[in-house]
Amino acid sequence: MKKSTHIMLLFLAAIGLMALHGCASVRPPAHLPHSYSGAIAEASPEIEGKRPHSSDEALRKLEKDGNINLSLSDCLKIALQHNYDIRLTREALTQADTRITQARSAMLPFLGAEASYTRLDEELSITMGPQSLTFMDRDQYKAGFVIRQPIFTGGRLNAARKASQYSRDAQAQGNRALEDEVVFQVTRAYRTAQLAEAFQDVAVEAVELLKAHEHDVAILVEKGANPEIDLLRTRTELANARKELNGADNAVDLAYSALKNLLIIPLEKSVHLTETLVRLPGPEADLSSLTELALSQRPELSAIDFQAAAAKQALKAARGEYLPVIALEGRYEYMEGDVRDLEGGDHWTVGIGAELPLWNWGKTAAKVREARSQLDQVKIQRDKTADLIRLEVRQAFLDLGKAEKNIDAAESALNTAKEAYRQAKAGYRAGEGTNTDVLDARTALSRAEANHTQALFDHNVALAALHRAVGKMVAEQSGIKEPVE
Repeated sequence: MKKSTHIMLLFLAAIGLMALHGCASVRPPAHLPHSYSGAIAEASPEIEGKRPHSSDEALRKLEKDGNINLSLSDCLKIALQHNYDIRLTREALTQADTRITQARSAMLPFLGAEASYTRLDEELSITMGPQSLTFMDRDQYKAGFVIRQPIFTGGRLNAARKASQYSRDAQAQGNRALEDEVVFQVTRAYRTAQLAEAFQDVAVEAVELLKAHEHDVAILVEKGANPEIDLLRTRTELANARKELNGADNAVDLAYSALKNLLIIPLEKSVHLTETLVRLPGPEADLSSLTELALSQRPELSAIDFQAAAAKQALKAARGEYLPVIALEGRYEYMEGDVRDLEGGDHWTVGIGAELPLWNWGKTAAKVREARSQLDQVKIQRDKTADLIRLEVRQAFLDLGKAEKNIDAAESALNTAKEAYRQAKAGYRAGEGTNTDVLDARTALSRAEANHTQALFDHNVALAALHRAVGKMVAEQSGIKEPVE
């Protein structure tokens, strides 16, 4: 009985840890740069106390008899629409789009309006005999338009535009990586709720079996065929089983709450899972093929490739500061109170200007070194991420193989435990066995059922982890361009 109790306690502890660390908030993958996760944290709506809920209309479609009936597919659709972190990264993508517009606008003509008023302490004039000529009145007015077009900037503006585009594509790939993570977290939470329900069923069955056995023992004790201690021990085991059932009920509520938290569903809503734990088919490809597939399609690597492309453009922009800046400028002005309005207040000018840095105390050289270092940093990050992905694929592949073997072993043990319990109960009724045999067989049966359920859970989670490691959790890849030079 102690082993069964330990199994249940371990499960409850696992549920609690998952609720505290794995489901309340989904963290972006560690492979993404620090600035990516920082952007998510800064934009959190919870900072201002806003807590939006899933669409009431979508939930009503899934509601029946007071329960929201959820399949795993339903949960994934809800999460991809309403999850806080996904919504935050979509806002970050919108901001990246605006930065492209800002970079492009710097290359286009600037048109502006100017106006000014100046009052002097006295007018400026010159007297020549009987005549007086005023150069500036005390009150001066000026208004006009200016248009300015950069002609040559050493490639800085074009490099900045390309860098913003690559950064936007890196953000889009980062969004895909986070969606993959959310899909995995929701899948694991759904499987955990299934596991909690399955353990609850095991606990209910244990109570029912002990209640039936208590009835048999009471009859035998009443007839004097067995000692009263058999009945006392059976009732003790029944009380312990009911205690475990209470713990299983609590674990189910906690697992459901963790799932609802991920889906942004109010905790007071009643949820029913429409699927149960089953053995799903695993991948046919071998470890080497899966690893190559992961390296070719993981969004984290694509994001880093775009970051590298952006870093190259930033390096070009930094080097461009060694070259002159040439711009064309035109003005139209109307003025009063100035000597230039003697022939009419309307004037226009057109000019071209150039600026070449000669000495800035190593500022430009430092910018170039910084940009080159950032590019090298991105390359190192890519190698590190690729190694982590290889490790993730290997670990998920091995975990899946282990889980499949455990299912086979657990199924065999479960069948044996069922037969052992049947024989122990029949032998006790026939007077050929002891009460201890029945209770031990019942404990072994509960343990075998729990081990079988745990093996199914481990298999499903390992398969989901393998899908995430390979990069196949979210298939939609529209709007993403490959970096080109």
